[in-house]
Amino acid sequence: MNPEFQAPVAAIDLGATSGRVMIGALVDGKLELELVHRFANGPVPLASLEEGAQAEDLSWDIDELWVQIRQGLTLAFARRPDIAAIGVDSWAVDYALLADGQRLGQVRHYRDPRNVRAVPELEKHFERAELFERNGLQFLPFNTVYQLEAERAQSRLRDAQSVLLVPDYINWLLTGAARCEWTNASTTGLLNQRTGGWDERLASHLGVDGKLPELIHPGHVVGTLLPQLAAELGAGSEVKVVAVASHDTASAVAATPLAGPRSAYVSCGTWGLVGVELDAPVLSREAQHAGFTNELGLDQSVRFLKNVTGTFLLSESIRHWNEQSAQSGEPEANLEELLSQAETLPVPAVLIDPQDERFLAPGRMPQRVSEAVVAAGGAAPSTRAELIRVIIESLASSFATQAFAAAAFGGFEPENIHVVGGGSQGRLLCQRTADLAGVPVVAGPVECTALGNVLVQLRTLSGSQVDLREMVRASVKLETYQPERTHSLA
Repeated sequence: MNPEFQAPVAAIDLGATSGRVMIGALVDGKLELELVHRFANGPVPLASLEEGAQAEDLSWDIDELWVQIRQGLTLAFARRPDIAAIGVDSWAVDYALLADGQRLGQVRHYRDPRNVRAVPELEKHFERAELFERNGLQFLPFNTVYQLEAERAQSRLRDAQSVLLVPDYINWLLTGAARCEWTNASTTGLLNQRTGGWDERLASHLGVDGKLPELIHPGHVVGTLLPQLAAELGAGSEVKVVAVASHDTASAVAATPLAGPRSAYVSCGTWGLVGVELDAPVLSREAQHAGFTNELGLDQSVRFLKNVTGTFLLSESIRHWNEQSAQSGEPEANLEELLSQAETLPVPAVLIDPQDERFLAPGRMPQRVSEAVVAAGGAAPSTRAELIRVIIESLASSFATQAFAAAAFGGFEPENIHVVGGGSQGRLLCQRTADLAGVPVVAGPVECTALGNVLVQLRTLSGSQVDLREMVRASVKLETYQPERTHSLA
């Protein structure tokens, strides 16, 4: 990258439980990130935002997110008026519907129960095997195609002029330009893996033909900040909005400092995305039956991976216990303390399957984990630390197993596994993944998603081609966990 390029950029990074606005810059050849604003995110009852909704309906408070994003950008420009560009990444699959320059209703949450009900309806027209042959995606009931099937008979979809995924919707709010970034489009089920474009037959069935926007690739300049918005934020008149690898996992993998082509990765946050990077999708029946997905990444790469539940099991357990504490007046549960206690406990005799659909919805997570342990023939955990240890051990086993399975479809055995994101901070999780896989685990960086977001922006603005992963290695400290109790999955 051009060492003379010193202008900073702003990264808007929206996750399923929190969002943040960060400033990223290249300083003396190293990437530096500065957090300027963090805010909460999560599902809210649709009935709290929209009259006539059912009690079980779930939504995102996208308007509050937009308020927080603007607040974060205002703080960012106050600190660095020379910010040259903005990039947005977010979770996948969820969308906004637009007509006549307005959003129609709320952005529904991927954990909304309507999606599960829509699965058999779509599969009356497209069998699951045919869907995989078209889009290469692991079956998940919240994929956009099932959400649109659930919405197909509703008036707002008929009235809509365009469908925008969450980061594309934020880009539209920033610039007024409606585009769809390629990596996130690949998570919808509407992108045909063989043609690289929208699947016309699926789009026609779902009633969105003509409503899907132009596809663009990471590095494309979406537009410049709207003048009125630039004035509100205290920004310059020529601040660009760059399409980054807008699916947060795509940004994370772009900045994962893989040691080589035989490395596997785990992007561990609310979800654990376990996979390898390939040159072409794997669309075989065997890959479908094994539950793998083909999502697209930076520079035409394929993220061949499996979505497994990640730290959601931990955060939901803590949330449940703290709700109980609020009612009883007892001290709140502390995850760090429980993890420290869990490290001293023996390996559980019986584990759970984090991919089990029983863990998909929020609520009562400790009870559901205990019930799963008992159903598998074990004894219910007797303490909170024991339950946390069951979750950690189950996640580590899942990560190790799926990393080897993904690599096998790529024709190799992994030489190491990179864990990035919030989960990379978990010593016990990383060590047990290394132990069970029998290969080293390299942990870090934590802020991989924001780094990927920033890197694509800087590369775009500089017009240079550089090894982004080499820049990450030069900029952050990584920690390696060697297997202590070898249990090779090879």
